[in-house]
Amino acid sequence: MPATVLGTIRSYRMSKSAKIAFSLDARLLDRVERVRARTGESRSALIARALVAVTEEEARRQDILQYVEAYRRQPETPAEVTMARASARRTLERLPWDGS
Repeated sequence: MPATVLGTIRSYRMSKSAKIAFSLDARLLDRVERVRARTGESRSALIARALVAVTEEEARRQDILQYVEAYRRQPETPAEVTMARASARRTLERLPWDGS
């Protein structure tokens, strides 16, 4: 179950960090504590690492969506597809397919 942000972010202009308060489902907190026991990380470090992973994944997802949308707006021309296939064919022909 995801964390629910309850508190207000207190951000200080001079600080590079912010304090937040949130609640976790007890089962999720137990899992967090088991991970912390294995890694030796503080709660803050573990949660920061998790949030970095989530936000990086979201950024990758947005990049993919933009890439797909760009191709929808301007798909490859038949000539570009032909050239790409020819290039792939030339590349694959150079590979040793007999296991040697």
